[in-house]
Amino acid sequence: MLKVCWDCIVGSRTENEQEHTIQLNGNTHRAPPWPISQYNNEIMFILPKKLSSGDQINVAGNMANNPKALTVSLMTGNMSPDYQNIACQLEATFPSNPNNPNQLSLKIVENGYNEEVTGDYQSFLATELFTDLNFNFGFSVRVNGNYQSGHILDIYVGESFLEQVKLKHNIEDIRFLTLSGDITKVNKLDFQFA
Repeated sequence: MLKVCWDCIVGSRTENEQEHTIQLNGNTHRAPPWPISQYNNEIMFILPKKLSSGDQINVAGNMANNPKALTVSLMTGNMSPDYQNIACQLEATFPSNPNNPNQLSLKIVENGYNEEVTGDYQSFLATELFTDLNFNFGFSVRVNGNYQSGHILDIYVGESFLEQVKLKHNIEDIRFLTLSGDITKVNKLDFQFA
């Protein structure tokens, strides 16, 4: 398993981590030019390789005081994110948000059509999962039954399982991780590839 983390890319590593040279241009695809955000305070990352079953993504950081919203999305696209085709988007709105106070929303956007994902996660309030100004999300990709059945995305907040989403998009088309809302800093970005 290859593990790529932001700390490794910028040069620090622990005793047990092996040094890896990270090349964004790979053998067959060049890294796209850095995409331009469409939203205020949107932080965007290009995934270092195509996703496959067994891969994991973890991102953690800090929110501003009295946050209104926090959104994390796995997006399809080629040279830039395709906002009409979002593989998975989790939004947490907080009590200071007058439109949708203190709730969680999980959706898929396919060809411009929003599909709300229903599940047990809807019984939680955003403030129950985000008890302070820190956030920590995890995404884990797995195969649903056999490969032809599609992929499942398991979503975690901290160490707690939140929900699973059956992906409607081709897993190889997911190229971007975006965060938006009341974010002050991303502290950790970690990729574990099977």
